[in-house]
Amino acid sequence: MIARLDVTAIHDLREAPPRFTHVPLAYLPHLNFEQRLAYWLDEISQSLAEETSIAFGWFVDGRIDGFIIYADSPWDSRIIGRRIGTVKHFAVTKDDPEGAEILRELTSELTQALTKRRTECVVCRVQSSELAAIHALEQSGFLLMDTLLDFVFDFSRTPIEKIRFFERDGQLKIRPAKVTDLPAIIEINEKSFGNYFGRYHADPQIPASTATTIYTEWVRSAFQGWADWILVAELDDQIAAYGLWRKPLGIEEKNCLRVAHYDLAAIDPKFRDRGLWTALMHDGMLIARNELAPGGYLLGYLNADHLAIAIPPPDTLMALIFSHAPIPRPQAFLAAFDVIAQHVK
Repeated sequence: MIARLDVTAIHDLREAPPRFTHVPLAYLPHLNFEQRLAYWLDEISQSLAEETSIAFGWFVDGRIDGFIIYADSPWDSRIIGRRIGTVKHFAVTKDDPEGAEILRELTSELTQALTKRRTECVVCRVQSSELAAIHALEQSGFLLMDTLLDFVFDFSRTPIEKIRFFERDGQLKIRPAKVTDLPAIIEINEKSFGNYFGRYHADPQIPASTATTIYTEWVRSAFQGWADWILVAELDDQIAAYGLWRKPLGIEEKNCLRVAHYDLAAIDPKFRDRGLWTALMHDGMLIARNELAPGGYLLGYLNADHLAIAIPPPDTLMALIFSHAPIPRPQAFLAAFDVIAQHVK
């Protein structure tokens, strides 16, 4: 049976999470079960308390065997000009066809409610191991927009000083960004994200120019306080790249999670292949380490298309992936995975 959930449902959910297949904070393997549970319950409580939240649970004999929690996304809606929302939580107790059917029913109930609200787009992120959730979304008409890879650096295990970074360009300078740098950074954004392939650009309902604007507004928000520190890289007396970083979020601090975030970076195309990404990462990591001392983690992510950042491929494969030749994407990925396999060996 499907029933509406509200803030009071958190009391019923406190006993439910141990039975669910979803693993909160899966990118932090050191956490114990109690830490994951406390963090997830705090997240759920925050989501249920949002003014625009809609939540449904699947009940069997008075027990919650699945739930879905949604909230509007005002930032995306304002920039894109369409009413957009996000499924914040999507969980079930069985990762099998029965679990997929439960989630499909919950998704159907939500979409009916959102149709009445005139919501035009719904976004849902799931872990790649959650097959029941993936199947339910596919069966409900959701389309895959992109795949993100989480990268975590453990400051307690690897001193930065022991990492061999590439030798820097003698002309390179990394410094904190100033408000007067914003126009130059916006220009870099327009060059870097104009032909980008990611969540927004992959959506056929979002014009490419609007998708690029989202990253520009992201930077504006960073200068208005969303980011905790912004670094720029200068070459030849020009701003050539930038990176946005954040300290642990409020919910992370509440749960004693020392996690810094590397959220966005871009390089002017004419300054690529000069070690700017690595230099920005190094200096940002030093700041993050000092902010998190002692210990802590740095979390960053990449679109799965960005193989050249994760593992530098040979020049021939680089041309295959990044040239403008009409090469089918599946062939490019197969070639890339071959290279990854060779590196792993």
